[in-house]
Amino acid sequence: MRAGRGKLLAATLAIGLLPAALHAQAGPSKAQLDNAAFVLRIISSALQSNEVEQPVKNKLFECLYSNSVSQVSAAVDKVVAANPGKVDRKDPSQMLAVIAGACGYRPAAAAKPAPQK
Repeated sequence: MRAGRGKLLAATLAIGLLPAALHAQAGPSKAQLDNAAFVLRIISSALQSNEVEQPVKNKLFECLYSNSVSQVSAAVDKVVAANPGKVDRKDPSQMLAVIAGACGYRPAAAAKPAPQK
C-alpha cells in the first residue's frame, strides 16, 4: 500500500507543477511577432505579384509549406543579423531577396559565352 501512496503523491506534485512549467515557457516577443507578420506579408505579396518570377514563387511556397512562419522569420533574422547595415528591413524588395535566399532560392547563373579562339 505504501508504494501506491508514493505514486499518488508524485502524481499530485507533478500535476501541481504543470501550470508553473507551462507558464515558464515564454511566448514570442512583440518584435518577433511583428517580424514574422512582416515576413508573411512579403511572401504573400510576392506570391500574388506579376513582377516576381515563377521560380521564386515556387521556392517561397515550398518554404512556407514545409516550415512554420516562425522558422522562416528566425532564419531571415539570422541573415539580417549576420549582415549588419546591408539589409534595410523596411525595403520590401531587399527583404524579399533575403527571404527567398533563406528559403533556399538561388538565382540561376547567367550563361557565360564560350571563349573565342
